[in-house]
Amino acid sequence: MKRSAVFGVLLALVVMLGVAGTCFSGHKEEKGLVKGTVTEIVPVEYEMTVKDDHGKETKVRVKDVGDVKVGDNVTIQDGKAKKTIKPKTGGY
Repeated sequence: MKRSAVFGVLLALVVMLGVAGTCFSGHKEEKGLVKGTVTEIVPVEYEMTVKDDHGKETKVRVKDVGDVKVGDNVTIQDGKAKKTIKPKTGGY
């Protein structure tokens, strides 16, 4: 009887910590930040369509397009589009 009560308490504790672990993940979502490859630019409205690494397309209105072209990797934050430079990977 005592063994099953201890097992039940431990099981409940494991479930509660498992749920809490998913709620307090270390990933912090940055508000207003869009990263991806430009697929379309509408110059009249300054609207860009950006496709992220997972293939999801997002339409974003920007204040200034700058020197960004279709096919460039960009980071859009606070309405400003900046080219993203991917680091070179490889050996030494």
